[in-house]
Amino acid sequence: MFTPIIDSLLIFSIITPIIGFFTSKKSSCLICGAVSTGGYIISIAYLLHLLPQILENPIRIPGKTSPVHTSIIIDVPGSLMTLLALVLGLFATIYSMRFMERDSGTPLYYSLLMAMIAGIVGASYSGDLLTLFIFWELMSITSYILVGFRKNLKEPVEAAIKYILMGGVGSATILFGMSLLYGLTGTLNLPRIALSLKAGGGPWLYASLGMLIMGFGVKAAIVPLHVWLPDAHGTAPSPISAILSGVLIELAVFVICKLLFFIFPAVRVSWMEFFAAFAILNMTLGNITALLQNDVKRMLAYSSIAHIGYILIGIAAGTKLGLTATLLHIFNHGLMKALAFLCIGAIIYRIGSKKLEDIAGVGRKMPITSTAFTIAVLGLIGMPPLNGFISKLLLFMSCLDSGVLWLGILLIAFSAVSTGYYIRILKALIASPRNEKFNDVKEAPILILIPICCLAFLVILLGIWPDLILRFAEESSSWLMEVGRYV
Repeated sequence: MFTPIIDSLLIFSIITPIIGFFTSKKSSCLICGAVSTGGYIISIAYLLHLLPQILENPIRIPGKTSPVHTSIIIDVPGSLMTLLALVLGLFATIYSMRFMERDSGTPLYYSLLMAMIAGIVGASYSGDLLTLFIFWELMSITSYILVGFRKNLKEPVEAAIKYILMGGVGSATILFGMSLLYGLTGTLNLPRIALSLKAGGGPWLYASLGMLIMGFGVKAAIVPLHVWLPDAHGTAPSPISAILSGVLIELAVFVICKLLFFIFPAVRVSWMEFFAAFAILNMTLGNITALLQNDVKRMLAYSSIAHIGYILIGIAAGTKLGLTATLLHIFNHGLMKALAFLCIGAIIYRIGSKKLEDIAGVGRKMPITSTAFTIAVLGLIGMPPLNGFISKLLLFMSCLDSGVLWLGILLIAFSAVSTGYYIRILKALIASPRNEKFNDVKEAPILILIPICCLAFLVILLGIWPDLILRFAEESSSWLMEVGRYV
């Protein structure tokens, strides 16, 4: 139908609830999770099989495209996002096999999670605006439901409603921007649009660009379009928070990069200053507000807003090095933030709270979880030899390369500010236990620890040996800046 990478996810998302219908409620969480895991493994295996071919030439589905037909282009930049989405989707599913065992409706949960990952993969590989919008809406609608999955609680439902309202407005804005682009070029195909707009397009080009940035900026949590994020990430089940913060908001930035560098390079000077301003806004609001939080998940959510600011620095640089740094930090931040949310989820699983004062001392009872969380936050700060250091260093170098050293200095300054709220969490974890109920607290179950340990290993590995993912990001940036590869 599309490509086996997407098809396996969609097929397993249909099969999973059917299997869940014929299994007992007690075992459905484990069985449906195992079935879903098989779908992710098939998709990852096929992606790795295709990579050597993708590095030579993009794969087009269908082979010939018309101005309005839907199309998939399996290319290097899309494969970077797809790899991140599939890996985190796999880990979130394994994690959920124990984390979600106390919830009802888990077969539907796994189905929605796979459909959301399929939407992310499809949007990453979209070769035209219509395909992009269809998969974008698949991702959005499933994420709305997953945020409010625990419908018996007030906070998740309220967060989901806020998310739906803002996401709906964002989608309408995207559709309007796409219609303007179609009116200007007469095609929805991305390479054809890029060729049509090489010489610019007047005021309507700027209007369409503004609408697209605003629409995708809602999901990317670009200030002031960020207000849905702290509630959604703070109240969703922790595996979903990991996907939202680790992949979904990064996908929005990836799509913005794809549009800017691929379709709108003629107006690059105009948007460089624009994104520099919003990078500062995101870094300032995200870090300062995080310092004021006592809810650990909300603290991590505001940290994600700050990291979107760091990512926008690479876009503001407007160079190939800046785009490489942006793509690298998208990947690295996805791993680090997913690890942080999964660690906090493990603590919530054991003690039922996410407040700083309530988790004081629990780190002594859960040494593996607290060690992995320490690795995650040190990486988010940018400490060597973890992967966050490599991508932040590259972002700083892109500022030097573009002559905006002051933006690089702000990156270092706000990274130092972020140390303040991360240390608050670490201090609470290693404090002396105040609550007697912690005497019975044990380390998280093995199915929760497996994804946590794997992500911690990747954070360290990609810090010590970043060559592979760095080359992947460099190749991706080259593809996004050369329309000729797709024509």
